[in-house]
Parts: sequence; C-alpha cells; structure tokens
Amino acid sequence: MYAGLIGRFAAAFVVSSFAVFALAGAMGAAVGRALPPEVRLAVAGLVFGAAFLLDLHSLRRKTWCPLTLRRQTPKAILYEHGPRRAAVAWGLDTGLVFTTYRMSSISWALLALGLLGIAPWWEGIGYAAGFLVPLLVGCTLGPLWHGDSATTVLAQALAKWPLAARATSVAALAAALTAVGASLA
Repeated sequence: MYAGLIGRFAAAFVVSSFAVFALAGAMGAAVGRALPPEVRLAVAGLVFGAAFLLDLHSLRRKTWCPLTLRRQTPKAILYEHGPRRAAVAWGLDTGLVFTTYRMSSISWALLALGLLGIAPWWEGIGYAAGFLVPLLVGCTLGPLWHGDSATTVLAQALAKWPLAARATSVAALAAALTAVGASLA
C-alpha cells in the first residue's frame, strides 16, 4: 500500500506541476512575442538575482523561502477521505509551486522563466522530476540503510545535512545568474 500511495502522490504532483508550468508557458508565449529577447533575458537576470538574495537570506536565517505561503494541505483530508485520496490531494497541492512551503525561491524563479517565455511550456516535467526523484530514491533505498521506515531514514538524513538543499539551491541560482550575465555581456 505504501508504494501505491507514493505513486498516487507522484502522479498528482506531475499533473499539477505540469499544468501550472504549461499555463505559465502559454502566457509566456505572448510575452515572448511582445518583448525582445534581450529584455526578457535582462528581466530573467533580475529574477535570478532577487531569488539568489532571498535564498541567501533564508540560508542565513535557517528558514523557508520568504515568498512561500506558510500553509500545507490540511491533514483533515486524510481523516475524512482516507490515505489514497489524501496522497492525491497532497500531490496536487505540492505540485502547484505556490501553495505550500518551499525551501528555496528557485521554484518562483522557474515559474517566472515560463511567464517570460524563456523556459519551455513543459518545464513542469523537469520541476516534478527534481522534486520526485530524490523523494522516490529516499523512499525506495531508505529501508535498505536503516530499519524499515523510509520516512524515518529520510528524515534522519535530512536532519544530518539541513543546509544541503538550501546551499544547492543558492549555488544553482548563482550559476543561473552567472549564465544570464554572460549572455548579456
């Protein structure tokens, strides 16, 4: 049953992230026709710069992304509708990018790339993979490392390296900012 719940969560996450980024990409297609590439690239640089600064702030404060909503999918869904429907609801909600806690503002930066017409309309597939592949690897391999609870093993691993995900996001944003700067130069 556990694997089935993860599968439901993953499928729902892919559907909602794909839908949000496809919508942003459709809107971005109009922006792409209205603004010259240099302007869109400059705005992307500003977006990456702002995201980088926000993530540096979060990294120093050891907190969540300042832009993120401070909410989660209500646990009542689990109690009222059961684990299968709750897994789907959590996947749909989490995949929407802007509705739940985020560790990094990189999610917002990626959404902005779609709205600027820079990223492809299918960028949500990559976004989903970036979230789900580590989750699925942790849930699959976790029990092989320590005991039988993948959640416990994943939680223990994240507790040992609390800044790793945030530092990776800051590094990715710095690389993106550098690439945009080099393109504009």
